[in-house]
Amino acid sequence: MGIELDFINLRSVEYAHQRAIKEQERNNMAFADIGMRAATARDSKLLLALDKATKVMIDAEETQRKHQMAHSDTFSERRYTTETQMWREAYKMVDERKAQEVPHLMWIYGAAAFLCGYQL
Repeated sequence: MGIELDFINLRSVEYAHQRAIKEQERNNMAFADIGMRAATARDSKLLLALDKATKVMIDAEETQRKHQMAHSDTFSERRYTTETQMWREAYKMVDERKAQEVPHLMWIYGAAAFLCGYQL
């Protein structure tokens, strides 16, 4: 039986991301540390959460881009928001076992751990 995180959707990802921002403002290192430990261990549930969250964010941006292109004469390049790029990079770093090399992503790892339901 595989890992399932069916509840990951745009709303839950946005909430987790906002939660990470609030915890960072509070300097709540416990939030980031749990995510960093899971990232360093290349936890399969965390990796799946990062992957699904990134896909959700990309899909939302692509939908928005299609809507904008339908109502505009200008060409829209495929650029993603900073948040989407950070989640994508976080997935890549965990997958390549390089999570420790990019410490500023610890808040994204914390958000992903939050999505996984890890005790924060």
